[in-house]
Amino acid sequence: MRDIMIKNGDTVINSSGSTVLLEGIDAKFQQAVICISAKLGGFVYDRELGSTVALQSKTLSAKQLELLANESLAKMENAFASIKDVGRKITIDLTVDGITREVQINGYI
Repeated sequence: MRDIMIKNGDTVINSSGSTVLLEGIDAKFQQAVICISAKLGGFVYDRELGSTVALQSKTLSAKQLELLANESLAKMENAFASIKDVGRKITIDLTVDGITREVQINGYI
C-alpha cells in the first residue's frame, strides 16, 4: 500500500518539490487516522469515509467514542482503536496489523 503523506491537513512536499510517499504500515496507519479523524460524509468521492468521533467528543464517553472509531475502521483489515484520553486532543492507541501506535486527533470540534 502507498499513499501521499499528509501532515496537519496538507500534502507533504520534499526539498525537490515532490510529494512524500508513505508505504506499507505507515500508509496503513495514515489511512486509519484519516478514517477516524475525517468528518463523516465530508469527502466528496467517498461519503462513507470518516467518523463523528471529534464532533461528539464533548457529549459521549470514551467507550462510546471508541465504538464510533472502530466503526469507522470496519473496512480496514486488522485495525482497531482504543481511546485513552478525551479532551481538546483525543489520544488513541491505534493498532494496525498487530502494531500499536499512540496517535492524537483534534477533539471538541
